[in-house]
Amino acid sequence: MTLTVSDKAGFYSPVSFLSRTPEQLGPDWLGELAADLAAGKAQLFEGRQDQGSAGVQIVYRALPWDTDFFGTATFRVDYTAAAPGTPFSALQAAFAGLRAHLAAQAPAFYLFAEVPSEDTAAIAGMSGAGYRLIETRLTCFRDDLQRFDAKGAAAVRGATAADIPALRVAAAQAVNHYDRFHADDFFSAQQADDFLAVFVENSVKGYADEVIVPADGPADAFLTGNYVTAPAALGGQKLGRMVLSAVTPARRGWYVKLIGALSAKFQAAGVGTAFMTTQATNRAVLKVWAHHGYRVGRSSHIFSTYSRG
Repeated sequence: MTLTVSDKAGFYSPVSFLSRTPEQLGPDWLGELAADLAAGKAQLFEGRQDQGSAGVQIVYRALPWDTDFFGTATFRVDYTAAAPGTPFSALQAAFAGLRAHLAAQAPAFYLFAEVPSEDTAAIAGMSGAGYRLIETRLTCFRDDLQRFDAKGAAAVRGATAADIPALRVAAAQAVNHYDRFHADDFFSAQQADDFLAVFVENSVKGYADEVIVPADGPADAFLTGNYVTAPAALGGQKLGRMVLSAVTPARRGWYVKLIGALSAKFQAAGVGTAFMTTQATNRAVLKVWAHHGYRVGRSSHIFSTYSRG
């Protein structure tokens, strides 16, 4: 099974911002996908001549946890490639074909994709096939974290199981109307809030490497993070990724403190580069990141399509 090497492949890497030539990350990214395909963790949908989509490949995967939580078969597109010269109509037909393929397997399904802004062909194909633009994301990073000024970082502690009830409330209260779950009408507001509450609970139970909260008082503000490894092409360096945060009105002003505190923890752990992702609409958060020396490194778009059966 051979994946087409698109000149946009490297941009699909969530850490494409680490390279001045993201194209060099393509082989690593495709290698990971090929391994998942071989292991049955991902599936390949290939365009067909008789459907007008020849030359297009779409790698997607089922998401069992999401499927169980939302009660609907859930899938994610990880990569799209087309042979040079493939017309837009073929990409449109391929994405329509993937939707029909999933509907034949599960009349009720939900499919989404995160597409780097550079892959305009995939974006056009999804749009033409009726997929909806749900969210635009920006990833910001700081690649000189060892120079971060950690003096004066706010006092924080690691969250414990005893904090879970307060963390769940904080996650559900701090609604972001522009994130994928709240912006997509497939999900109810209650489902979106419940998902984030469960997400932070699972983070405390081991899904996150760091869950920090204010050192004093209730755990009504938090930030989660993970340690990840950069692709081999970039030397396999240790990275820090900030994932989910919430700050209740009672903790107004604590978001900037949490970002500073986790930056300091990452620095102490030997991390050279830290990054995080938010919506392009989240100007307040982007301002905080800039205050701490982070800058924009990647942009992407979330598309979705679904059937309720």
